[in-house]
Amino acid sequence: MKNEEEKEEYVYRVFQSIAEGYDRANRRISLGAHLHWKKAAIRNMQDLLPGRPELLDIGCGTGDMLRLFSETCPGAKLTGLDFSPNMLKAAESNLHDIPDLRLQQGNALDLPFPDAAFDGASISFALRNTADYLRALQEAARVLRDGGVLLVIDSFVPESRVVRPFYDLYFSGVMPLLGGGLKKREEYRWLTESTKEFISVSELQELVGKAGLQNTGRKEFLFGACSYVLGIKRIEERHDS
Repeated sequence: MKNEEEKEEYVYRVFQSIAEGYDRANRRISLGAHLHWKKAAIRNMQDLLPGRPELLDIGCGTGDMLRLFSETCPGAKLTGLDFSPNMLKAAESNLHDIPDLRLQQGNALDLPFPDAAFDGASISFALRNTADYLRALQEAARVLRDGGVLLVIDSFVPESRVVRPFYDLYFSGVMPLLGGGLKKREEYRWLTESTKEFISVSELQELVGKAGLQNTGRKEFLFGACSYVLGIKRIEERHDS
């Protein structure tokens, strides 16, 4: 188990290294299903958003969530944040045709945005790579307006005893080679390690509550190997003096 500083440095090096070819690797690893999972999550999130929302994707990577937001929420003002310059460079190339979009380098644990700046935010397959899960969720909650929506989607170890052996075989043995080949298999092995070290979905829901968000439920895909949680920022009661 790495300490916080070691984890941040290691994850930074990993994502700087795998930015080129990351999209193709994700398609191979998930057999193309990851985009369907994200679309399903965004559709549920969309029902809770105002028209023409301001949306933030934290840990935006190469930009696939931002692309899906632009397709699902026409007229939305989009912001993507990532700590890896190489990932942002790939995102800029992938999203050059999207209007009203800004990409910014930054840390999920110290977001460079003012309070109450967004109607919605997403953390897609990125929370487990942060050094402090609760702090990342608190920062996401901070930049949401009252009633704003947070979507967290990530990888988890399935709880089913029947599914678990097949999961372990695929994610420990097959996935690193399928994602990174011989050259970058060690980098993709981190994705397995980070999932095994990650919290459960139930624990994630608890942290979402501790961050000041009201849970609106969760949904699992692929026997729990991927799940998402939605939270709404509680509207603070205001009393007239």
